[in-house]
Amino acid sequence: MTDTTAPTGREFRIGPIFTRSWSIYAANFLMFTLVAIVAGLPNQLGGDFESSAGAVRSVIVFIVSMILYFVGQAVILYGAFQAMRGRQVVIGDAIGRAFNRFFSLLGISILVGFGVAIGFMLLIVPGIILALRWAVAVPACVVENKGPLESMRRSAELTKGHRWKIFGIWVLIAIVAIVVLIIAGALAGLGVVVAPQGLGRIVIAAVISLILTAIVTAYSYVLNTMIYHDLRTVKEGVGTEEIAAVFD
Repeated sequence: MTDTTAPTGREFRIGPIFTRSWSIYAANFLMFTLVAIVAGLPNQLGGDFESSAGAVRSVIVFIVSMILYFVGQAVILYGAFQAMRGRQVVIGDAIGRAFNRFFSLLGISILVGFGVAIGFMLLIVPGIILALRWAVAVPACVVENKGPLESMRRSAELTKGHRWKIFGIWVLIAIVAIVVLIIAGALAGLGVVVAPQGLGRIVIAAVISLILTAIVTAYSYVLNTMIYHDLRTVKEGVGTEEIAAVFD
């Protein structure tokens, strides 16, 4: 089995976080990708703001997407920790664990989502600062059984002193996402060539985009889990078993 845990007291380093996260994701590729696909489905139903009905639908899609984003992250977080412990990843257990924390995750999705959104409206930089500050609020909520505000404070405590490195991880994953979108566009273009007219073309393009986006999303969920894991390892000197003991 690949060693995906970090020794206690080690430095918080970007490279190992990426490689160990990929090892975990690759070993559970189908399961984690399906979770991300489900979390991303509402985005395929986006409306527009040209009509009142379209505006209402867009707002609803945004809210549902935001909630599923955090719930999906919680599901994959549980699975990733089980994989790090060398245990079998059972999707039912992962979903159950996530929904046990549903209302706390709902609170985080509202507070973090709108807080970051307001920050981005204030010339972007405040939004980035807040997003980095609350980067591991979901892991703190799921692993440490904390409420929304406690999870956000805990995240601020853990990320302090390492936010530039976390920002670097986000930049790298954003570059990957851009490349994936380019590939998705190219593949969708090929699909348009071979697909029948009308609806078939739209469906092919949407499916390709959804799958490729889900792959990046699922991997980013695992990355966030590993960030939380390594922050606790570095700052508190605890190992994987100690962190994940709450799941037993």
